[in-house]
Amino acid sequence: MDQYYMKLRKRYPQMIEGDEIEITMGELTELFQCTGRNVNLVLRRMGESGWIEWIPGRGRGHRSKLVFLAKSETVVLESAQAFVERGDIQQAFAHLDEHSYLPAIKDQFVYWLDTHFGFSPEMKNEQKTDTLRLPYSKPIETLDPAFITYVVECHMVQQIFEVLVKYNEKTDTIEGNLAHYWTSSNKEMEWTFFLRKGVYFHHGKEMTSADVKFTLERIKNEEMGSPFHWLFDDVERIEILDKYALRIYLSKANPLFLHHLSLDRASIVPEDAAKEMGSRFRRMPVGTGPFKVVRNDDSMLVLEAFPRYFDRRAHLDRIEIWFTPELERKASHLSAPSYQMHYQCHIDGEVPNDWQAIETIGRDCSFVTFNMDLPGPQQNLYFRKAFLHGLDRKQLNVAGLGEVSLAKWFHELSREHSDTDDQYDPMTAKQCLTQSGYKGETLLLTYSSNFRNIAESIRDQLDELGIRMELRQMDSSKNVEHRMRQIHQSHFCLCRNVVEQDLELSVIELFLAATCHVRAHLGTEMQQQTDWLIRRLYQEGSSVIRSSYLNRLRSLVTDQVYVLFLFQHTQRTVFHPSLKNVSLNAIGWVQFRELWFEPTVGQVAAVAE
Repeated sequence: MDQYYMKLRKRYPQMIEGDEIEITMGELTELFQCTGRNVNLVLRRMGESGWIEWIPGRGRGHRSKLVFLAKSETVVLESAQAFVERGDIQQAFAHLDEHSYLPAIKDQFVYWLDTHFGFSPEMKNEQKTDTLRLPYSKPIETLDPAFITYVVECHMVQQIFEVLVKYNEKTDTIEGNLAHYWTSSNKEMEWTFFLRKGVYFHHGKEMTSADVKFTLERIKNEEMGSPFHWLFDDVERIEILDKYALRIYLSKANPLFLHHLSLDRASIVPEDAAKEMGSRFRRMPVGTGPFKVVRNDDSMLVLEAFPRYFDRRAHLDRIEIWFTPELERKASHLSAPSYQMHYQCHIDGEVPNDWQAIETIGRDCSFVTFNMDLPGPQQNLYFRKAFLHGLDRKQLNVAGLGEVSLAKWFHELSREHSDTDDQYDPMTAKQCLTQSGYKGETLLLTYSSNFRNIAESIRDQLDELGIRMELRQMDSSKNVEHRMRQIHQSHFCLCRNVVEQDLELSVIELFLAATCHVRAHLGTEMQQQTDWLIRRLYQEGSSVIRSSYLNRLRSLVTDQVYVLFLFQHTQRTVFHPSLKNVSLNAIGWVQFRELWFEPTVGQVAAVAE
C-alpha cells in the first residue's frame, strides 16, 4: 500500500500535508496501473491508515479531491518497521534504500530498531521466555564445523555442537566431554574412547560411535573440501567397538592428537542429518550443544535452548542474532533496558557509569601478509624490508579499533607500551627499496572489513616512500572460494586473526589450514620450510621442545618478513548490571550458556501483566 502512496507523493512533490489536490479516477487508474475497482480499494485502505482524505466528486464535471495527511517519511518508516515485525530485516533495509532520497529516514529507522536489542522477557500461555537479541553486520553463512572460517562462526558452532574432549587452558590439560574416558596404547598410536550414554542430537537421535567415526572421516576426506583435513591426516582407520566405544588407529604417534579432537572444527555431527541435508547442513546444522538452530537466513540467526542437553541447560531460552548491516551503535542507545550488552566497545565515554566491562588482551592480532605465490616485487626480501621499515605503525589511523599495542607475533599475553615504533627507519627503508629493484608499479592491497582506515594510512605512508598501492576491500558477502581467489590475486593482504584457547595449535593452524591468509600467501618454497618445522614439532612429546620449534617458526617468519605484524587489539564487552554470569571465551565472545538476567522491577511487572 505504501508504494501507491509514494507514487502519489512523487507525482505531486510540491504538495505538503493538508494541501488539497483535484484528481480524477482516470488519472489514478493510469498512475496505479490497476482497475478502477482496485483504485477504490487502495484509496479506502490509505484512508483507514490515516494517510489521506479522499473526497469523491459528485456529478458530471465535479473532480474528486485528495488531501495528503501523512508525511512520506512516516509512511516509509512504518512500512520498514512492518517488515521487521514480520522478521524480514533485509527487506526492511532494501525498502529504505528504495527511498534513500528522504532525509534521515535510515537514521530514524536505526534508532527505532536499536530499541529491540538486549534482554526481552515475554509471557505466553503462562510460560515465560527469556530472549537475548543482538545485532550483527552480515548473515552467518556457515555453521558446519568442518568449514568454519570467521570468529563469529566459531563462536556459534560452540553453542550448537560439542567435541569429544575439551582443552582447559588454565590447567593445560585435556578433559572429558562427549567422551568420558579414553586410553592409549602402542606408543600412543591407538586410542580408545568411551562415549557418554544418553547424549542426543537436536533432531532426537542418540549420538553413537558411528557418528564420531563419520565426523572424523568426513573432515579427513579431501573430497569434502574441509580446510581442516590436516587435523586427521594421521588417522589410518577407525574401528567401532560397540555403540558407545571406538578405537582410532594412527599411522604415527601424534602428541597433539587429543588437542586436535578438542577443536571446534572437530565437533561431532550426526551421520544421518549430514548426509540427508547435504549443503543445507551448513546453514541449518544439527548438533548436541546447549542451543539448537531454528532459523538461519539473510535476516537473522535464531537459537533456542536444547532441553535434552547432556550438561546443564542454558538459562536463556532464545538467542536472536539480527543481521543489520547499516546499524551503528550510538551512546544514547546504550541505556537499559533496551540494550544490555555491547560487543567491541572502544570509547569509555559511551558507557553509562553503572555498566561493567570485561576484556581480553593479546589474542586479537592484525597483520599484513606478502603474497609469495604471485609475481611482483614483494617476492624480494629487500622490498619487504622496505615495507617494514617504511611504515610507522604509531602513525596509522586506528580510529574505531579501540586500544591497541604494537604486535610482534600472532599473540602476546603481556602488553608492552611503546611511544615509538622500533621497526620504523625511513633511511633504511629507502636503501632497501633501491636494492629491491622496484620500478614503481602499482600493487594491490586487499583488506578485511573494518580496516579501511589502516589500509589508507599504509597506502599514504608508503606513497611517500615511493611505493604505489591500490586498495580493495575483501568481499565478505561471497563464499570462501571467492574470498580465497581475492587473496591469491593480491600482492598484500591486511587482516586479523584471533587465537583460541590452545595457543600452540592456533598458531599451527595458521600455517596448515587452506583458508588461512598466512598459508595462502606463503608460496611453495616457504610452505615446504614451515611444513618441515611443524612435522618436526609433531615428533616431540615434550612441550618445551615443541616450543623451540614454534620459536624457530617465528624467527623464520619475522626474519624473512613474510608477515608484517601491526597491532594486538583489546577485545572489550560492556554490559548492564542486570546481566549475570558474563565471561568471555578465548575468541572474545560472551558464553551464552551461562548468561542470565535479573529483570528490573518494570520488566517483571510487564511480564506479569
